[in-house]
This record gives sequence, C-alpha cells and structure tokens, in this order.
Amino acid sequence: MSALAPDPARRSKRSATISLVLVAGAGAAAFALARLDSSQRDEDVLVYGSLGACIAERVRSAQACTEAEAAARAAYAASAPRYETLADCERHHGPGGCVPGETVTAAAQGRFLPAMAAFMMGRTDEQDLPVQPLYAHAPQEERHAHGGGYAGGYCTGSGARIFSAGGSSRAHVPASVARSTASTPRTIARGGFGGTGRAVAAASSGPSSGHGSGGG
Repeated sequence: MSALAPDPARRSKRSATISLVLVAGAGAAAFALARLDSSQRDEDVLVYGSLGACIAERVRSAQACTEAEAAARAAYAASAPRYETLADCERHHGPGGCVPGETVTAAAQGRFLPAMAAFMMGRTDEQDLPVQPLYAHAPQEERHAHGGGYAGGYCTGSGARIFSAGGSSRAHVPASVARSTASTPRTIARGGFGGTGRAVAAASSGPSSGHGSGGG
C-alpha cells in the first residue's frame, strides 16, 4: 500500500507555527539587544523655540527651563558648526539663518555660524540628558526638491535632524542622538553638513507648543 500524501492543511499550519516562532525569537533578540545597548532605545525629549515657550507649556518647571536655555546657549557658543562663507551657511540653514561668528564668540572670528533656533532637553531630570542647541534645517537641495519650500525642522550640532510634527514640543529620538553632543565645533565644507544622517520626527501627540538626519 502506498503512503498517504501529507495533509496540505497540516503542512500549512506547521509552516505558520514555525514562522511565528521565528518572529517571536527575532523580537526577543531585539528587545535583549535594546536592554544591553542603551543607544537602541528612544528618549522622550522636549523641543522649544524659546524660553517663554518652555515656561508657558509647564511640562518642566520655570527653573528647569531657564537652566536648560542657558546651558544650550553656552553649548552653542562652544560647539556650533563653523562655515567658511555666509553662502555656505545659508545654503543649509536658509536665508537669514546664519550670523557672523564673532558676534557669538571670539573663537569663531572670520567664520559664520547658524543662529540658535531652539533647544532640546529631557522630559524629566531622571533621564539625565544633555541640553542641546538646535539650528534651523532648510538645506538648498531640499528647498528645490520641495518646489521652493522648506523641509523644516531643526538640526543638532552633531548632525542629527529633528523636526516637529503637528506643532508638538515632544519628540522621540534615539538615545544615541539624545546623548551625543558636539564637544568641539566643526568647520563644514560646502554641502557637508546636510548630506547624510537620519531624521527624527517629533511626536504629534501631547501638549502643543513649539529636526536630525544629518546636518545642521
């Protein structure tokens, strides 16, 4: 007597079970990796275009807002990216988005810096996140791609782009972005600051107030 052919339904069910096991295993591995490598986790941050916006929203105390804004300005003077010409700077940060370096710090004499447009801080003190100055993100190549409009958002000094969605001040950014600050200023060659990197979108939910893949 010949052997019976395998039941197609049973074979399909077995394949589905194996697939589920593989997917579950991959999920568990990713979770374990995230626990081992903190840079894989997201951090909740707040992005404000002014000290007043931070205080008015009341997510953080007025004192926390004031200290964060002051820390951002200190970091800005020490680490803002330097451009050799005004045209190079505005090519990435938009017309009117840059200032002569010496107006910010004597160390930037003869260079051009993007104006500090906002600051990013942790949602809670417990996160222990460094405050970061942010710069307008409006690269010329993206203006052309958007028919003359701006992609919008902000850039960190270390090259990450962060943009707000729906006018929210809240953003979810990788810990590697939230904890990696520019310790020394970079002199940016033409097209160098906005050419690469990752975009980090702000959450569209949460209190209303107030950019990055690479580049500032």
